[in-house]
Amino acid sequence: MEKQDSKKVNTPYLLFEGDQRLRTLVENLPGIVYRCKNDKDRTMQFISNECKWVTGYSPEQFCYPEGITWRSIIHPLDRDHVWNTLQEAIGKKEKFHFKYRVLDSGDKVHWISETGIAVEKKEGTAYLEGYMQDITAQITGGNMDMIRDRALDEVSNGIVISNAQLKEFPIIYVNKAFERITGYTQDEVIGKNCNFLQSDDRQQKEIKIILKALLSKTPCRVEIRNYRKDGAMFWNELSITPVRDTKGETTHFIGVQNDITQRKNLELLRKAKNDVLEMIIKKAPLNYILHRIQGVLEEQFRIGKVFFLVQDTKEKKTDRISGEKPWSPLVKTMDAILAEPGSSPGLQAIQSKKKEIVTDISKELSWSGHRDILEEAGVLSHCSYPLLDSENQILGAMCIFFTDVFHQDPERESLLGEMGNLASMAIEQHRIREKLKKNHEQLEAYSKNLEKQVKRRNKDLKKTLKELNMSNFELLTQIAETKASKKRAEIQEAILLAIAQNFPKGAILLVDKDMHINFMKGTELKLLQGQVNSKKIASIDDLDGFSTKDKSLLQHHTDQALKGKHLSFEIEHQKNSYAVNTSPLLRENGEVSLALLVMFNISERKQNEKIIFETLKKEKELSDLKSQFISTASHEFRTPLSVILSSASLIERLNDTDKSERRLFHLERIKSNVQHLVNLLNDFLSLTKLEEGETKAVYEHFDLLQLAKSLIGEIQEIKKKGQTIELEYSGAEMDIHLDPKLMRHILLNLLNNAIKYSDEGQTIFIKVEEGFQTIQIQVIDEGIGIPEDDKPYIFRRFFRAKNSINVPGTGLGLNIIKSYTELMGGKLRYESKENQGSSFELEFPKSTIRNEKSTDY
Repeated sequence: MEKQDSKKVNTPYLLFEGDQRLRTLVENLPGIVYRCKNDKDRTMQFISNECKWVTGYSPEQFCYPEGITWRSIIHPLDRDHVWNTLQEAIGKKEKFHFKYRVLDSGDKVHWISETGIAVEKKEGTAYLEGYMQDITAQITGGNMDMIRDRALDEVSNGIVISNAQLKEFPIIYVNKAFERITGYTQDEVIGKNCNFLQSDDRQQKEIKIILKALLSKTPCRVEIRNYRKDGAMFWNELSITPVRDTKGETTHFIGVQNDITQRKNLELLRKAKNDVLEMIIKKAPLNYILHRIQGVLEEQFRIGKVFFLVQDTKEKKTDRISGEKPWSPLVKTMDAILAEPGSSPGLQAIQSKKKEIVTDISKELSWSGHRDILEEAGVLSHCSYPLLDSENQILGAMCIFFTDVFHQDPERESLLGEMGNLASMAIEQHRIREKLKKNHEQLEAYSKNLEKQVKRRNKDLKKTLKELNMSNFELLTQIAETKASKKRAEIQEAILLAIAQNFPKGAILLVDKDMHINFMKGTELKLLQGQVNSKKIASIDDLDGFSTKDKSLLQHHTDQALKGKHLSFEIEHQKNSYAVNTSPLLRENGEVSLALLVMFNISERKQNEKIIFETLKKEKELSDLKSQFISTASHEFRTPLSVILSSASLIERLNDTDKSERRLFHLERIKSNVQHLVNLLNDFLSLTKLEEGETKAVYEHFDLLQLAKSLIGEIQEIKKKGQTIELEYSGAEMDIHLDPKLMRHILLNLLNNAIKYSDEGQTIFIKVEEGFQTIQIQVIDEGIGIPEDDKPYIFRRFFRAKNSINVPGTGLGLNIIKSYTELMGGKLRYESKENQGSSFELEFPKSTIRNEKSTDY
């Protein structure tokens, strides 16, 4: 401060300064000695030099009329308290002592302990004399700057302080946690703007939020992608708070960093997986699904440039179906390499089924002609991950180009593994859908072709039967004409020979009493005819291709024909069936000379008869089932309807108020029987839907234990007196991926059966156990059990065990339960002993990925 005119200095101060001994004593004290007026400003008349080391102001600045007042340096929050305490002590004429804060010339806070007394003058003016001591170290426990620096270095969050009064808000301080999180040292970041942490990722909307907060000098909180010194991306939860001085002006900003990479990655990964799974379930196009996975890796996780290669095993080629926009130079280069002979990094992963790493892609031979493109794209390294299906067969590869040197990162490897699995699932599901579509088209073509063949065969059969009738008629005519005239015998013989040679699908034989074959002609058995004509075969015993049994049968019927009988029978020759008609040939004297055997190939007719027989058998079974269904439905509907009708009639008569209990009894009977009718109708409807193929499993995630508890609550009303249902399980919940509606129907039917076939007072157990790959459910009762003879038939429709005749039921429940269980890929087993109870065990797989042909998406 400039030297002031000596006339303006207070006289008491000069007097005090003039006493050398007193001044020496005061200046050697470790505190501030003062004398001031008792006014609001506490105008100083004297203050020792110690004030300079505490407040930063010299004694002259306090004592000059235009200088600093002591009130002005008292902390604004303590000024009124100091004034009030002083006036109260003066009023009581007591010594005063109190503590308060002052702000030094650099706005730093100091704690002051002040002790003094008021001095009265004759003219009534009061002065204050006292002693002040700086007790900041005692209050704070040490040096505040050192404590603050140590505290900031010990916290786990990164701390950044920037200057709010300079352009670009340069950094003036970072703590050790900031250096650990970012990899930058304090010397490297001091004076920089914090936006260097976003690197070239400048399109984030959070950057605008931060800039707006800095310009408006308001706090903000964002989650933003930052990049460490080594280029690795991390998610930063950043809180920015403005720091204001005593005048309310913003002087600094404090930023608190929190590395939330792991949590953010989990959130993004969970959302990405849900999105991709939903796209797979909704049968989205494969390129849409892979584009979503690519976007997750490139935009949200900043992995690098991602491509998907899909292997076409039939065409023996590899196609790129995902990547950047078609005009990207890197994409064109990738397609060019795939078109070239040789093995690119992606194809190497497909061939080896192993991860392939290229740490320096500029040295990769397959890319040697594309180095300029690699340099333009900033690509340094490459890694290819094979995509495998559920049976470890190759589907393709996920290729990633990195702009940095490849390094092993467990978190990144886990992320890429997850996304690779999703891509594999999408490709596999796409192939399954394509295969199913092709199989469906082939099945339709086969069905149409089969229908045409059946129509053609039926037409041929009708034609054959017509020809057979015509041939038999002609043969009988020839025999009659033979009896009419001997002279016409030669003519008829010639006609017979012509007919025999062209006899359709058969042969004609003439055999004498010695079983010698005198004649054999026809369109069948040509080889045997040639052997007969060449005399290699003379008798029936010499015929090749006939079994001993058939030869005996031919001889027997021939012998009967020679005795005058007309017979018909069937034999087989080399897997062909023949119908044989035998007739005696008579001379004019009435004696039998030869036996006529007419053989007709009926193999096709036999086959058609077999088909017709099997069709008739199925129709009979359906007719029996229909009759049984009508009988069962009539019986099951008649009983509850009778109960409902009788109870309704009785309710009409129970009008008195004292008969409300009886009315409630009949109402409960009506409700129970109506529920029984509803259950019957549900069983019939379920059976119809199963037969027509309309019932399919719709998979959802749900809590199996919650479902079981809910069902136990629902069936409380239908339990018999004293019956209890106990649920045994481990764990608080059991999440499974099955059809909740089918599972509800299965468990409800098993519990209804357990209640129906158990006596009063018995216990029913439901046991739920979670295995490594399966879920087991057991429903156990102590009821009437199943007789040993009935066990093979309990899953047949409408079948009722012989010991359950008096218990209402349709015989459909277990059949429907078994069908629903198999629809969801489950197994149903049971154990039972008559009069000792039954145990039905259900087993379902945890995963439904590999077998989903019954799944409705």
